[in-house]
Amino acid sequence: MAPEVVTASPYGTSADIWSLGCTVLEMLTRKHPFPELEFQQALFKIAKGEQPQIPITLSDNARDFIDHCLQVNPEDRPSAAALLQHPFIRSRISDDAER
Repeated sequence: MAPEVVTASPYGTSADIWSLGCTVLEMLTRKHPFPELEFQQALFKIAKGEQPQIPITLSDNARDFIDHCLQVNPEDRPSAAALLQHPFIRSRISDDAER
């Protein structure tokens, strides 16, 4: 859940961008964000404005994509349209086109 959702603040589609970042992180690491914590502990960290750790073992493009999605301030998160132009996504689109 995005920080604004956890704290019951008004939220919009940027909360979905946070969720996308968490989903990509989980898919690439096979672990949910804050894997060392219980669910309630993770929510507490998120409410305090803490980002999940992004492992350095991921590619630079993957790390940058996830970092953009997991901006604590919803105003700082990119739109879905902007994320479609990110090198992490663009490289996957071109890889699929070559197949």
